[in-house]
Amino acid sequence: MKHGRFFPFAICCLLPILGLLSGCANVIAPVGGPKDEVPPAVVPEGSTPNFQTRFQRQRILLTFDEWVQVAEVAKQVVVSPPLEHPFEITLKGRTLRFDFDEREVLRDSATYTINFGEAVTDLTERNPAKDLRFVFSTGDQIDSLSFQGTLVDALTGEPVDGALFMLYDNLADSVVRTQKPFYFGRSNKEGRFKIENIKAGVFKGLALVDSDFNYLFNFKTERIGFPDSLIRIPFDTTGGLTIKLFSEEIPIQIKDSELRSYGTAKVVFNRVPEGMNLRYDPPGAVVYKAEDADSLRLWYRPDDSTALRAIYLEADTTFSDTLYVNPATKESFLKTAKLRDADARSAGSLLKVNPGKAFRIQFTHPLATIDTARLAVYEDTTRIRIPARIGINDSVPNELLIGWQWKEGKRYEMELLPGAVRDWYGLSNDSILKKWIVEPVKSFGNIKLTIEGLDPGLNYVATLLFQENNVVENLNITNVKTFQRNFTLLPPGNYSVRIVTDLNRNGRWDAGLYDAKRQPEPIFKAKLEPLRANWDLETKVMVE
Repeated sequence: MKHGRFFPFAICCLLPILGLLSGCANVIAPVGGPKDEVPPAVVPEGSTPNFQTRFQRQRILLTFDEWVQVAEVAKQVVVSPPLEHPFEITLKGRTLRFDFDEREVLRDSATYTINFGEAVTDLTERNPAKDLRFVFSTGDQIDSLSFQGTLVDALTGEPVDGALFMLYDNLADSVVRTQKPFYFGRSNKEGRFKIENIKAGVFKGLALVDSDFNYLFNFKTERIGFPDSLIRIPFDTTGGLTIKLFSEEIPIQIKDSELRSYGTAKVVFNRVPEGMNLRYDPPGAVVYKAEDADSLRLWYRPDDSTALRAIYLEADTTFSDTLYVNPATKESFLKTAKLRDADARSAGSLLKVNPGKAFRIQFTHPLATIDTARLAVYEDTTRIRIPARIGINDSVPNELLIGWQWKEGKRYEMELLPGAVRDWYGLSNDSILKKWIVEPVKSFGNIKLTIEGLDPGLNYVATLLFQENNVVENLNITNVKTFQRNFTLLPPGNYSVRIVTDLNRNGRWDAGLYDAKRQPEPIFKAKLEPLRANWDLETKVMVE
């Protein structure tokens, strides 16, 4: 059966039978004896000579000193410069056969490298053939220069496995979209790549996670990275370049909208609507905006004299749209709508509360009024009523805040009788009971964070993260060389700091843009010493 870069494959082996007959059969690895740790090696007998010049298109044979198998051809076998048509690989006995497509035309005076990676392994222990490459030149000499580097993710700093780094002798900016590269290499698990047998010259470089396997940057969603300048071979940096890969920000679009619901509108985008500016008609409309991943939910007062009529959306200079709301009648809304506790599943459960924070109850609609005569907060099992501070959160109006000098280890209850709170639409709550216990201060820790090495002329966005991805706080920093902040009553665990150099001062990280030759904004990350309970952690981070 035949195998190619873009096709699944199987292995057909020729096995002598009784010294007379041959055919396709499965070769069984021997059982017992010492562990085989020796990789298969190519033997000259029966193999096509390596490092040929004036090479003509032909079948390439590689015969091994033991039985082998081939796997993951599409991932492991790399031909540079890339071929225009799929190649085919088959096994016959101990010989690997590499066949060019009959339509393939090899470039003039070019050195080709077929790198088999770890595709070829022995049958016993799957030891991969070491440094298995076949090199030939269609010209009079084999090019011998090389170029290497490392590919990392611009956001995480983690190495990128399986990405291409491509070199073009055509220096036009459009070449990455219209032509296959002259040379390329593929990164390993450490993000390292090395391109060998390169000629001297000047090249354009591009890193690409090639989602459609065509060696072209033809989708905005494909991750790319590029050096700041052209690459001259021989390259004068021993360790090579580090290239940061990113996905260009795709133009934002509205995928869906819901504008006929009473008192609320929803807009769904094709990505997170970062940097989206909203204006309303009339300008004095009372609107509460809630963001949820790629969506915006807007709450408004339909019966108010400033009831929302239109929404104007703008994002930089690339997007603008106008949406007109046409709400259903209040009567139809009131038939099914209710003001509820948004976390009704926790009703009756004993919740845990940080001793330094207010207790919060979220509702399904924005709140308008509180009737304090219809609610009460009790302390301890003796149910002592306390004059807790109760109010609607100004920035999140569907949230009720309950504040008090909580006592460690004490239990609290809050009763909301029917009508205790009323929403923007005149609906009121049914009975709600909340219970919680205040955790001891010694269960938490404190962090005193100092950030040094900042440039006073630049803006930064620093983020304290808990357990890698949970945002504790975002901090905008400007006009200082050193920044300090205390974080108190934090749960113990692993914390890290992410610092974005906010070059365009928009308060967020921005990806790069190939056509503008703009690199992604720099990100610095630092892991802090683990925070223990009942511990004060003082830590300094130097931005490099």
